[in-house]
Amino acid sequence: MDTTASTKKQSEKKFDNENAKAQELILDAVKQSQEATLQFVQTWSEGVTKLTSNLPELPKLPEFTALPKADEVSEQFFGFAQKLMTAQQEFVKKLIAVLPSQDVTAK
Repeated sequence: MDTTASTKKQSEKKFDNENAKAQELILDAVKQSQEATLQFVQTWSEGVTKLTSNLPELPKLPEFTALPKADEVSEQFFGFAQKLMTAQQEFVKKLIAVLPSQDVTAK
């Protein structure tokens, strides 16, 4: 293997390692933020439940009971998001396939 190819491979490996580290840091930060949000909402929800437990029950409005539940909306949203990401991934693969090759040597 010549020096140029060796240097290129080392650069690619370093990039891959740095990219993986950056992705892991971002995912960790997102997970920490999600956990903090969950703790806050749980504490808030418990407080609201305690405050409202002695109030009379409000009448049920048919307009609201006909709406989809939050978990149903969530499932629909993430199902669509997964389909969209799959379509985008396929598009990028096809786009890369029609681009000029990166292995073309400069003249």
